[in-house]
Amino acid sequence: MAYKIQQYKKYFSLGIILTLLINQNFNSQTNNLPKNSLKVSVAPIFVGEVNFNYERFLFKKISSEIGIGFVTDNYLMNFLSESNANDVNKVKIGPSVGGMLKYYPFVLGDELYLDLEFKYRRYRKSYSQDFGALFFNEFNERYISRIGVGYHYFLDDYIFFDFSGNLGLIFQNSLQFSNQEIKSSIKLNFGLGLKFGYLF
Repeated sequence: MAYKIQQYKKYFSLGIILTLLINQNFNSQTNNLPKNSLKVSVAPIFVGEVNFNYERFLFKKISSEIGIGFVTDNYLMNFLSESNANDVNKVKIGPSVGGMLKYYPFVLGDELYLDLEFKYRRYRKSYSQDFGALFFNEFNERYISRIGVGYHYFLDDYIFFDFSGNLGLIFQNSLQFSNQEIKSSIKLNFGLGLKFGYLF
């Protein structure tokens, strides 16, 4: 009986040593891997948004991403709808900020991921009448919450493309030149994303 206990202790100690060695080797490998990426959004240019993003790998399969930039005019919306305003207008720069949580089911920072995103955009215009004697400031602010799926396609060890598709809701407040009162609405949102990224 004492011999078996000694054998179990021996195997148990060997198991602990092997576990520590494997864990140390895993940590040394993961510590040498890049844990950050910088990205430039390409697809949002169609809605007048220029956005820069930073992603940080937090845990084994989870990362967070923040984005900041600006919006000019929603060119896609202008193309799909007609404007009845005949007055001279000037597009103003508005803010664009967002945050995202990502889950990588396979490899962190690589291949397929699922995401939960929140974004805020504020489009701004200024209208003038009577040769500039009367001004009216128009805005359209959007609170966007959505879920999506994406894929990282690597060109080499550091440079990659980030493709994504998402679905969610837009909570919108707008003040228009024709109405002169704030209107609120909720719309369904479907979007496609493309970012050019660098891993470091």
